This record gives sequence, structure tokens and C-alpha cells, in this order.
Amino acid sequence: MPAFAQASDKPITVVLAVELDSLDPCDTQPAQNGNIARGNLFESLTHVSPVDGKVEPLLAESWKQTSDLVWEFKLKKGVKFHDGTDFNAAAAAANIMRTQGGESYPGLACLNSGQIPDPVKAEVVDDETLKVTTTVVDPILPLRLSYVDIGDLASQTKPDKVLNPVGTGPYQFVSRKQGESVKLTRFDGYWGKAPQIKDVTYIYRKEPSVRASMVETGEAQIALSIQAQDATDDGRTVTFKDNRIFIMRPSTMKEPFVDPRVRQALSYAVDRDTLVPAILGVTGAPYYQMLGPQVNGYLSGYDDKGAFKYDPAKAKELIAAAKADGHAVETSFDIITRPDILPDGGELVQAIAQNLREVGLNPNIMSMENTAWREFLRQPFPPEEPATLQMISHDNTSGDASFSYPKYITCKGINSAICNPELDKLVADAEVASGDKRTDLYQQASGLLLKEAGMIGIAEQIRLIMLAEGVHYQPNPLSGLEIRIADVTLDD
Repeated sequence: MPAFAQASDKPITVVLAVELDSLDPCDTQPAQNGNIARGNLFESLTHVSPVDGKVEPLLAESWKQTSDLVWEFKLKKGVKFHDGTDFNAAAAAANIMRTQGGESYPGLACLNSGQIPDPVKAEVVDDETLKVTTTVVDPILPLRLSYVDIGDLASQTKPDKVLNPVGTGPYQFVSRKQGESVKLTRFDGYWGKAPQIKDVTYIYRKEPSVRASMVETGEAQIALSIQAQDATDDGRTVTFKDNRIFIMRPSTMKEPFVDPRVRQALSYAVDRDTLVPAILGVTGAPYYQMLGPQVNGYLSGYDDKGAFKYDPAKAKELIAAAKADGHAVETSFDIITRPDILPDGGELVQAIAQNLREVGLNPNIMSMENTAWREFLRQPFPPEEPATLQMISHDNTSGDASFSYPKYITCKGINSAICNPELDKLVADAEVASGDKRTDLYQQASGLLLKEAGMIGIAEQIRLIMLAEGVHYQPNPLSGLEIRIADVTLDD
């Protein structure tokens, strides 16, 4: 059993903006779930280094590609789940297959299903050897598996995995009070370095100012997603970027957004250079693309040279041209947003709506909780549903556009509201390419997406975390999705 170096019995409380949806290891992709579960309750076979973005071993010791379609993974020995059962190739295979859905897991679909877009088959060679066979050449499979969190074998076929999660991480589940809190405690049988902090409680408060004040009063020790006006200047407020972009997604198959000129007008209409600094302050910067600069689909120089920057006269001209060609540009549409979309997000969305009205468009704002918001995000879209402009806060910490584009911009992508066969082909070709060719194809897709105005960047987000006195945590590009309590230390 590992010794607890500088162990502390001091509990900490982390205050979050949104309650989690699920504690299923296959539901960790959304940040509200990942912030609690990833790296704390659950671990994956591989891990992305927050320092250089390279894929590192975690529950897998090593891997190799034995043929175009076959990979072999050697697993770490001596790892135990929180219930005392062994981590082995059978558990790893079951968790990978969970992401595939199908007949083996009826009624147990999960939010991580898009992380491996093409079918794979995971098989046991022996307890410490796993074979994964892909249906297409996939040069980044080890990276994809960093997003497949591993729960114990038995729970993968039982609905109670959501209520009693069992992983291999440094913390184990204690309890959850719906709408109130989740409690974890240090796992004494953890295979790796033991964390300093013993107990952690997660609570939820919607208002950023309330989250910040709870740290100031000692009710919490860590507050996520605080506003610029609540930041301290004494080193206790720490910042990070996680390639998270605030985006507008028009439903391109419905008026008034069928004509790409109207979609381009959306971008020309929004005065980012004024609104973003004024409303978001240090937590945002004007932005025009879907992907952050560390992702291989990013177009260097686009924001300076090619972007549809604020030009209300141009927006009106494009809308008028679309109208002259018979498009129903006066059709009203719903802006779909949520209160927690980003700090001060409500004010920014109001300002965007006003900009759109000023060029002759007819938006209505619909702000809703996360579960309802997600219903509008995902296909299939009901035929009777009016056109929508969905506000999305999208991050990609992997560095590869395959974790964004198949889901968001292809015809069958679960979060896609655009269908362009040329885009689909570029993405499909990129998925099986590697190196410079992969990057070039994704950048071609980015150029076409921007021309079509299928996803419209508004702001690059800069995130703020507030720490109590004597609490130390150095955020990294992964901190928007996982806050590893093992990385938090306390003064004596």
C-alpha cells in the first residue's frame, strides 16, 4: 500500500457552476461530469500530456501497431478497482466496447460514444494484453483511448454504474445528493502516488459571484468559472486556456439560414472587438474560428486576413441579396443558450441578439438548463422545430480536429447542423491520414467551413479559477475538463 506523503485530513470543497449529469465512466466527455470524474474516480489507458500534448501511458504501459488495422496494448500490472477487483484486459475491452453501443449494451448508450467514430473491436489476449482492431486505418487510436475512461467490469452492463461508480483513480465515490453535492474520499489501494487531500466535496452554485464569495468566506477552497470582476490580484486567482471557443451554430437547413450569405451576415453583424472585451474582460478575446491555435485544423492568419469582421453594412447587403433570391430572411429564429455557457454569457448573448436585430434579423433568446439545451444541440432535429442559432462553448484539448469535426460539421455528426458532401469527404480523408497530410486536409475543411459560415467563432475563452489561502493548484490546458484533486496541495 502506498504511503501518504504529507497526507492531510483537511477536507476541501470545490464549487462548480453546473451539476453533473452522470457518474458513468462512459459519460465523462461533458465538462460538468469530467471535472469530478476524470482523473479522480476514473482513469484511461492513455493520457494526453498537458505540457506538450503528447500521448503518454496511464493504465496501459505501452502499445504498438501490429498491422494497419490492429493495435496491441500492454496493461499496467497490480492495478485495483475501488471494489478490490483487478483491472485487466477484460475490463478495458468492455469499456471500449461500451462506447460502440449496439446489441451488447442495449439501453446503455453513453456521451463518450463519439470519441471513437468508426467501429472497433476490443479483445482480450491475456489479462495484461489487449488487442484493438479498427475497421479503418486510424493513426491516432492511442489518443482516442485517452477519452475512454475505465469503470469496473461488472458495472458496464448494469444501470447502477451511474449511482455507484467504481474506477481505478486516486479517489473513490462516497455519496451523491441530487441537486446538492458529490463526495469522494482518497482510495487507499491506489496504484500510483497517493494524493495529499483525503476528502473532497463538490457543490453547485449557478452565479459566478456566489462561487467566488464562497472561497472568500471559507465555505469552499476552489471555485471554477469565476468572472473577471471577482478575480483577486494576490495570486489566488489563476488563469488558463483550454482551446475553448464560444461559437454560434446556425441550423443551415432552415430559413433564414439556408443561404450561406445570411450565415456570413451573422458574423459581419457581431461587433466582437467591442462586445467581448467590454463584457468578458480578461476571460475572453475576439475570435472567428471553431478551433483553437493548438489544434491541427486551425488556420493561422485567418482572424487577421480572412475573417468576416464587423461590418453591419455588409451584413445588410448580404441579407438583401439573399432576400432578392427568394430566401425568407425575415423568418424569426431562436437563440439557444444556457445561463452557465460562460461567465457573463447572458449579457454577451443579449448584446449579440441586439447586433443581429440591427441588421434586420429576428432573433428570440431561449435560455435553458443544460439538459434542455442539449436536446437542441443533437440530431435528429424535429421537422417542426424553428430555425435555431445554438450557442456552444467548445473545447478541444487533444490537438486533433477529429475530436471536433466528425461530430460537429459532417452530415451525420450528432451535433451537426450542416451537411456538405465536400466537407464530409475532407473530414473522412483526414481521419485516415497522418502527419502533414492530416493537417492539410483538416485545414482545407476549416477553410470550407468558414466560407460556409457553418460554425461562427465569437470569443476565445480564458478561464479563471479562484483558490482559498493556502490552497495550491497549477491549471493546465486540460483543466477545463478535469481537475485532478491529486494535483491540489495544501499548506501545513
